[in-house]
Amino acid sequence: MRLPWELLVLQSFMLCLADDSTLHGPIFIQEPSPVMFPLDSEEKKVKLNCEVKGNPKPHIRWKLNGTDVDTGMDFRYSVVEGSLLINNPNKTQDAGTYQCTATNSFGTIVSREAKL
Repeated sequence: MRLPWELLVLQSFMLCLADDSTLHGPIFIQEPSPVMFPLDSEEKKVKLNCEVKGNPKPHIRWKLNGTDVDTGMDFRYSVVEGSLLINNPNKTQDAGTYQCTATNSFGTIVSREAKL
């Protein structure tokens, strides 16, 4: 006979395993929010958050004013665990509306807009 807390731990573990193995489309855990960036900031970085889960693992892309952000062509942009990092942001190049797009074999989702 198992104690109630043992059953609870066992059920929680089983649910975690089931969630990880079930195939499903992308789901947002965190969508980007508007960011105010002071140009005289010492950090010289902006981070737009986007966290997504899905199985298979979704591919994350970012758009600026409806156009894909090409992280391969502009070294200032990088995607780290879904979030977009902008190094040395420039008001004329980087200000605008950003959206995160997540895609896997079960579908595509587009985040809410976040202004920088």
